Amino acid sequence: MQMAAAPTTGTFSWQQQWYPLAPVSYLPQDRPTATTVLGRRLVVWWHAPSRSWRAFEDRCAHRLAPLSEGRLEPVSGNLQCTLHGWEFGPEGRCERVPQADSPQQGAAACRSARACVATFPVQEEQLRPAPDGGTPGVLLGDWYMRDLPVSFDSLLENLLDPAHVHWAHHGVIGSRSRGGPVQLNQEGSLTAQDGFRLRLGGQRAPGSTGSAGSTSGMPAATHFVPPSLVWLEMPTGGRGHFSMLFYAVPVSPTSCRFFAGYSTDAVPASVRRLLQPAGALAPVLHAFQFLGDLGAHEVVDGDLIHIFWQEQALRREGGGWRRAYFMPARADRGVVLLRRWLDELAGGGPEYPGRWASAATQPLIAAAGSSQGRALSRREILDRYEQHTRHCPSCRRALATVQATRQALQLAAATGFASAFTLVLIQALLPGPPLGLAPGGRAGGASLPLMVGAAALTAGLGAEALRRLERSFVFVDYVHGGK
Repeated sequence: MQMAAAPTTGTFSWQQQWYPLAPVSYLPQDRPTATTVLGRRLVVWWHAPSRSWRAFEDRCAHRLAPLSEGRLEPVSGNLQCTLHGWEFGPEGRCERVPQADSPQQGAAACRSARACVATFPVQEEQLRPAPDGGTPGVLLGDWYMRDLPVSFDSLLENLLDPAHVHWAHHGVIGSRSRGGPVQLNQEGSLTAQDGFRLRLGGQRAPGSTGSAGSTSGMPAATHFVPPSLVWLEMPTGGRGHFSMLFYAVPVSPTSCRFFAGYSTDAVPASVRRLLQPAGALAPVLHAFQFLGDLGAHEVVDGDLIHIFWQEQALRREGGGWRRAYFMPARADRGVVLLRRWLDELAGGGPEYPGRWASAATQPLIAAAGSSQGRALSRREILDRYEQHTRHCPSCRRALATVQATRQALQLAAATGFASAFTLVLIQALLPGPPLGLAPGGRAGGASLPLMVGAAALTAGLGAEALRRLERSFVFVDYVHGGK
């Protein structure tokens, strides 16, 4: 889902662009959802009568209470503020003031422009660019979304830097043995509205000689499409393409929202139909989206520690990136072009409202590590639960299932060990043959206490395995030195 509209002419305007808000699967239709873009708090809600999504500024016209804490009135379909019951229609106009002293006063209040809330255009879109103007690829699964405690521009730097992959993601999606020079060549011009495009010329392993070797696994083309999209285009053989689509959405000066999706146009039409949102495979892909998200976490975590502390160092350094960075190789061309685009064509970076540091956005600043000069801990930087799991329906369901199963196995293990101990005690105190089982119900065979204890041990090991899996949804420290 996207918000706002982009101008077709003139200088770049941060306030009049389309920005991704959330995957539709993340948005419940029975209640409003809060989000933030460019320091502005928004409420996204489903207007059932028109069957469309709406986005308002997240404050009631009455006394500025958050409309995201409101409810959807089932009869009218309006968004109702739960502080005093004021209702707002799909166009932002107030349609009911319960406290009005008379019907005439209520009608007059609803007609007042001061009773309206600010609205923003919204559209539901799959966000699949078309390679070289061809047919857009089909999205493989759902989008991955994660809130990050780093700035929009710092995240974009990382996404436009293919040289880091074999170093920062060694053993995950890269290998240090393949790291080396990356020949990035600019194609076309650097423009305010269209950004820039890079073509990968080649990559050599350290110590190799001769011309650049194979670039297998590296994007053939990298597009930066302002304000948010980094599109890595990778040939799949023949005429098909595989695309990695990354969106960086500015939330505050020290935080952003990251989206990742993958698409391809190299599938038959029959498979394409199955992968469409209404296709037969869509429910299965959504149900098991958490598996892809856990893999994405490990990649993001490998970058996030670097990006966070790099950004802190740049802020302390002062003087800007030209003074602080030393980038002699062509591998950094994407970073240079991004910084030039920001400085020369986009006013130096995103435009945030002057009140961005007010109480309404203070939690965002605290989450980004700049409140009261306190640096974030590694656990806060890499907090998978707050940044992703609590928002993602697939991961929430998977985590709840894992927790319930673990608790059941823990109970079974405790009960089993207690039962095995009781059986051993009974066997020791009472005369007669050892308790056991044999064919036909005869005594003998395997010891019953041993069998019960083995089952309890199996349940305990299963519970421990699920406890480790449970942590994958919450926090896993990423230590590069151990990779």
